[in-house]
Amino acid sequence: MKQDGNPPGKKYLVVVADDLGRSSGINRAVAEAHDKGIVTCASIMVGGEAFQEAVQIALDRSGLAVGLHVTLCDGRAVLPHSSIPSLTDAEGYLEKSPARAWIKYTRPALLSQIESEVEAQFDRLAMAGLYPVHVDCHHHLHMHPFIFEVICRQASKRGVSWVRIPVESLPVVLDLRSRSRGMMPFVEWTVFGIVGMLNKRIVMKYGLRTACHVYGLSRTGGIDEEYLLDVLTHITGKVNEFFTHPDISTEAGRREVQALTSAQVRERVAALDITKANYRELSEGTVILDSVWGRM
Repeated sequence: MKQDGNPPGKKYLVVVADDLGRSSGINRAVAEAHDKGIVTCASIMVGGEAFQEAVQIALDRSGLAVGLHVTLCDGRAVLPHSSIPSLTDAEGYLEKSPARAWIKYTRPALLSQIESEVEAQFDRLAMAGLYPVHVDCHHHLHMHPFIFEVICRQASKRGVSWVRIPVESLPVVLDLRSRSRGMMPFVEWTVFGIVGMLNKRIVMKYGLRTACHVYGLSRTGGIDEEYLLDVLTHITGKVNEFFTHPDISTEAGRREVQALTSAQVRERVAALDITKANYRELSEGTVILDSVWGRM
């Protein structure tokens, strides 16, 4: 499909703030990073303690596209414990550790409860008047081979267009400034790269799309202005996502707010002829996305 007015080789940058709704400090940081910076999308946790505040923030900002941040660990479920007894404790909390949750969810017997909870999270967002255009998962648990298709199936039913596959380009992963986490960035790149190749088949099966490159994983919790400026020079794909975790309540989160609102970062985006966009705009069919996996 060809559209007029979209220059060949044009690069789009989608900047997503994760965990909207988890706390008021995160909500305020996301609002600031959108109003004064480069954030174009937010992934919302419908079970978060500040969910209602997050809904109002999203409704008040037409340029901030919302996605569902599916939560299957390190948070509270939407359904009561009686409905998903194998997923939550008596207080309704999911497994705290992402690693333990990953292992736990290899049990096929849990899939029906997982799907019920995912469906309930989509429902709660719709009941609040918000309709997601993308979906991802807290701690990237949606990349789990048993969970990814559940989430894509539910997303497809609701008209969601985009799903995150967090695989960065290798030069970014090997950058010396990523070494603060030791070998972990390379291990994540390898594991998610292998799983991602399998999951891309599911993306296409359900008619969804995923960005060419997704940045942020190798420096999770350590993103600053210098790193963001460096990553911008590595962008090569048609559609590129950068996910972040701004939070005015933590030192690391405040550094991310500063980076996302930096005048130097905005100038670098313009100098590199990168166009900021959100996933709603990219779903409207006004640009050519022939290099993006999934539905064209």
